[in-house]
Amino acid sequence: MISQFLVNGIITGSIYALIGLGFALIYNTTHIFHIAYAGVYVAGSYAYYFFYRVIHLPLFFSFLAGIIVSVVLNLIIEFLIYRPAYKRKSSPMISLISSIGCYICIVNLIALLFGNEVKIIYQGVQPSYNFGNIIVTQIQIIQIVSFVFIFILYLLFMKKTNFGKFIIAFLNNPELLSSIGINIFNLRVIIFIVSGVLAGIASCLVATDIGMDPWSGMSILLVGIVSLIVGGVGKFNTAVLGGFLIGIIQSLVVWKTSAKWQDCITFLILIIFLLFKPEGILGTKRRFEEI
Repeated sequence: MISQFLVNGIITGSIYALIGLGFALIYNTTHIFHIAYAGVYVAGSYAYYFFYRVIHLPLFFSFLAGIIVSVVLNLIIEFLIYRPAYKRKSSPMISLISSIGCYICIVNLIALLFGNEVKIIYQGVQPSYNFGNIIVTQIQIIQIVSFVFIFILYLLFMKKTNFGKFIIAFLNNPELLSSIGINIFNLRVIIFIVSGVLAGIASCLVATDIGMDPWSGMSILLVGIVSLIVGGVGKFNTAVLGGFLIGIIQSLVVWKTSAKWQDCITFLILIIFLLFKPEGILGTKRRFEEI
């Protein structure tokens, strides 16, 4: 029985890891607490639903459309909200409040257009496979395989391409980048594109598995943020460790108690790390107020 819950935790953790990676990419470089990322996540899944269930496009093209919508919306937020605030050298609190307002507008617009009820992409019983005592569905296999593939591409992008190296340099010394002629605003565009792709993929995978509602983005974003803090703020890949750790712990909590306790244990983990190890598992030591 425990092996089944461990596998479930790993699969869930792969989604948390994708969201944590996307959030970390923006937060670590721009220092924007991108709450609107939850709206970007939800918009991608509803675009996927619209193109597949309403327009009746093939599944692959509908999935791709959901990713594109997430990317475009992420860029719109950057161009219309974050970039003007950055140019005016506004307080980070301005960006945070604007981001919250943007999230509220997105989810309420989605609720107005599609309603508050849960929407289902895949109707019927999903094919499942037995591996000894472990049962996994087809979409769960797709989720974990997709994560492995995307994470490898992400690592190659960050380590092998100039843009990836510039993004790492952006984290460490943005002033130096500007001094050698790198356009910071163009680099921010790349960052928001990659982050939007990660949100779109995660949202469409989850929508295929369990469906979506307009308010589902905030809960998964909060877990993604906790994943980043647990893994270590200030690094790009540590959210993966945090995501899998939280996914496994949540699954074990469900096994021993019930599903209603999994959110409680998630934020208990957050409190413990903030009190005793605020730099996270793999992060470098920082002042508490910097987290």
